Formats: sequence, C-alpha cells, structure tokens
Amino acid sequence: MIDFKPKFENEQIRDIILFLSGRKGNGISHPQLDGYCTMYGTQRISNIELITLVKNMREKGDISSNGKGGYKKGPSWKEPKFVTEKKYGIR
Repeated sequence: MIDFKPKFENEQIRDIILFLSGRKGNGISHPQLDGYCTMYGTQRISNIELITLVKNMREKGDISSNGKGGYKKGPSWKEPKFVTEKKYGIR
C-alpha cells in the first residue's frame, strides 16, 4: 500500500496529480483526487486551487478527461521525477 502523506509533504501537488492520473488506465476520478488532497494536502491546496490547477493541467495536455468525471494521462503527460527515482516504494 502506498503512503500518500510523505508525498503530500514533500512533492509538488502537480506531480502528485500526474502520478495519480497515470497510475491506472482509467486514471482517477475527481472525487478521489479531491479526497486525497483533503486528507493529506489540506495545508497545501484548497478545493478552488485544486480545480484551477487541474484546469491548467488539462489546457497544457498534462492530463485529460477520462470521460467519467476524472482525469487520465494527457498527450503531454510525463512521469514525475519521484516516480522515476522510485521514491516512496513506487515500482
């Protein structure tokens, strides 16, 4: 099981969204993403800031709609550095 607390303490929220949107084929639903941010990132990002960040990431092509109220890899998606470095037990 992945511990999200250290990620939200040490990584950029944008990189966490990239990780979560690329983790599974269907990506992540917005309610799940909001839940992670509420549980682990309340001191770092508000709901309004999350919506704005997601909108900007969609406009840049980093993420795209999964057609189910969530986000998946976009055409410009790149694996976050903490994933390539295999931090936090990520394989």
